[in-house]
Amino acid sequence: MYQKYLHGLILCLCTSTCLATSNVELYGLMDQGLLWQLHPMPSSNSHFQLSQGNKMASRFGLKGREEINSGHSVFFDLEGETHPRHIQPGSIFQRKSFIGYKNPSLGQFTLGLQSSVGFDIARIFDPSGLIRQKYVIDDLSGSLNGRYGNKWTQDSLKYTLRTNNLLLLSSYQIANHHTHQPANYAIGMSYKFGDTLLASSFSLTDNPKITHRKDKAYIANAGLTHAMGPTQLKVGFSHSQLGKLPTSPLRTSQELYQIQNIGLGFKYQLKHNIDLNTAVYVQKNIRYQHQDMYGYKYVIGGNYHFSKNTHAYAFMHHATGSDGGKPINHLTGVSLGVVHRF
Repeated sequence: MYQKYLHGLILCLCTSTCLATSNVELYGLMDQGLLWQLHPMPSSNSHFQLSQGNKMASRFGLKGREEINSGHSVFFDLEGETHPRHIQPGSIFQRKSFIGYKNPSLGQFTLGLQSSVGFDIARIFDPSGLIRQKYVIDDLSGSLNGRYGNKWTQDSLKYTLRTNNLLLLSSYQIANHHTHQPANYAIGMSYKFGDTLLASSFSLTDNPKITHRKDKAYIANAGLTHAMGPTQLKVGFSHSQLGKLPTSPLRTSQELYQIQNIGLGFKYQLKHNIDLNTAVYVQKNIRYQHQDMYGYKYVIGGNYHFSKNTHAYAFMHHATGSDGGKPINHLTGVSLGVVHRF
């Protein structure tokens, strides 16, 4: 119900903005390519696939902005995947659906469905630059996709402040008892000095039915990027404590208790339009009354930029360990494709 009202408000803003100014635009991204897997996922028996989203999620969106007066503006953003895997009734905009206000001095406020603080911070220092592609290793934004304020947050109020060297983020996700979504609080910051950029975030889930501190759910991550001529070093770490949430419909007997990730990677600018990337990740899964599991992921690849909006990519990944707490021996694949932004 909340999303229907929000979409109606945004569409009304879109209509009025179209009549007043011409700053509403359709945008998107297409990622189409080939995926060859030596050891395919258990859910797929295919070794060779023609697929979208091998590197980035193919998406489309509609956004607009209107200047109220000097320095004050309102804006909206609606975004969905062209090949969505999970669709909730009543909306195709499963990536973004928010409205916002911006002032250069005060910062930016957004309300609705949007990326989480932890995900925004992790994208800064993710070693491989392939943060969406978990394979076996859950990414450095925290935990499993969609869990406890990770990656995308619904019904959230978010504040963003940017200066020349500082980025400050904070958010509050409203509790929804109908969907068993507890309230979530998050804060993140990045600061750049010289050739080094440091970033970190912390997210806490507030469930009033949980009184023991060890069962509280939280996500913390930190990392850095450092430029050394044509080479860029990236290091990242995350620690997630999911906790046992009795009201969560996602709870199973194999639920993970803690996830720890560390990643190290390098990006080398071979030419102005060619860059090479390599990264390694190590993950530790700590589970209730079960033996701890370790996972490893290796990525090597590169990009060739035809223009600002179009590039070709090729990368190989190898991972072993666990996927969502379930053991997997090996997962090896090669991806080739083209990304075009419009």
